[in-house]
Amino acid sequence: MYYRSKNLKGIIKGILLVTLGSSILAFGTYNFNYQNGITEGGVLGLLLLVKNIFNISPSVTNLIIDFSLFALGARFFGKRFLIFSIFSTACFSVFYRIFESVGFVVPSLNEYMIFGSIFAGLFVGVGVGFVLRGGGASGGDDVIALLGSKFTPLKVNHVYMLTDAIVLLLSLVYLRIDQVMYSILAVTISGNLIEIIYEYKNKSIENDKINKDEEENIDTKKSITT
Repeated sequence: MYYRSKNLKGIIKGILLVTLGSSILAFGTYNFNYQNGITEGGVLGLLLLVKNIFNISPSVTNLIIDFSLFALGARFFGKRFLIFSIFSTACFSVFYRIFESVGFVVPSLNEYMIFGSIFAGLFVGVGVGFVLRGGGASGGDDVIALLGSKFTPLKVNHVYMLTDAIVLLLSLVYLRIDQVMYSILAVTISGNLIEIIYEYKNKSIENDKINKDEEENIDTKKSITT
């Protein structure tokens, strides 16, 4: 009964974290990345690339690209990961569409690009970090990063940097070189924030396992003595 209650609390906590993270990510992507011409790496940067070249909203392309990669991630991380990731993608699309309809709610930072890059990195890093901590993925590049860290010696942030570099090079199609440099600053900040939040989650899981083992050992000793 205790573990069922704890599992339910974990699911509720995961849903709240994924929802919060997706809203933060959508807000930052629209108000800082898109408004100031600051791209991101991975799938998010690819969405912005498609938006700027073909004017297709990320609320649409996000669903198509992410779902295909989530299916791959589900093979290694389970059904719960798949469900939470789909939920995250749906939340991002809904929140992004809302922010698009409302319009920009923060002033343009085109004349202060370094601040725009910092804020973009902070919002993306915190948003994606919360989604990962909740047990899902905010985008297909999260799946790539998690699989990369699982099957290679690379850490999560190193895989992010590799995929980011590829997308940033492609983004030169519509961005100036100085905009790409500011984007590098943004992805560096977001990548390190994601790593910090993700590693904190792993430490919490390890502590929970240790506590669970200790409780099981105590129960076993009690049953032996009685």
